[in-house]
Amino acid sequence: MAYKMKGFKKLKEKKEKNNPYFVEGKDMSKVPIYTLEEENNGLTEEQEKALWQYGVDTGIVWQLQGWYGRNAQDMLNNGTLKYPEKRHHDYYGNPIPTREEAEHHKFNTEKFGK
Repeated sequence: MAYKMKGFKKLKEKKEKNNPYFVEGKDMSKVPIYTLEEENNGLTEEQEKALWQYGVDTGIVWQLQGWYGRNAQDMLNNGTLKYPEKRHHDYYGNPIPTREEAEHHKFNTEKFGK
């Protein structure tokens, strides 16, 4: 039995290490996203950032009320968050740029001054 527990602990540690949403001992992908609305939600700044990134990566922020999408877009614009790797669409069907598209646009904007 003790051997199985050791293996479970190692597997858990490996999962946590590979999970970009695991911050300060908490898996932010398991936290309800609506907790971001609460002022005193008990999350640290890094945990909140990870939860926002999870919402952007999964596309959920674009399907919820406008406050989520606007805040996420502001954080994407100022570099706090990264664009998602997969294509998502907002509530109205507008495409959200992928990380690669955003980098390409940034490169062309800086290169040609547009």
